[in-house]
Amino acid sequence: MVVLDEKEATLLMHSYGMKCDVQLVMQWLKEGRLSGIEVGGRYTIEEKAVYNFLEDYRWEGTAYEQGIDDQTKISRLLEEVEDFRQRVMELEKEKQV
Repeated sequence: MVVLDEKEATLLMHSYGMKCDVQLVMQWLKEGRLSGIEVGGRYTIEEKAVYNFLEDYRWEGTAYEQGIDDQTKISRLLEEVEDFRQRVMELEKEKQV
């Protein structure tokens, strides 16, 4: 098991393209969105917890977000379908020109 501090967790997130700073990582820890253990005002975070957070964050706001109800999932999928329809129409217009 690999254990990281707040700065190391932030750097790991950066390596996966996440734009964040140590303060934001601290906020996620305090909110419980990223799991870690606080000891004396410092956090230790398992590397696996960072990977789990990145996976959850990746799907946040989409139909594939964990913990959303079916109605929200359907609504988001319908929005996605409509976005694709619009894009197809735009591409068809470009093709005709």
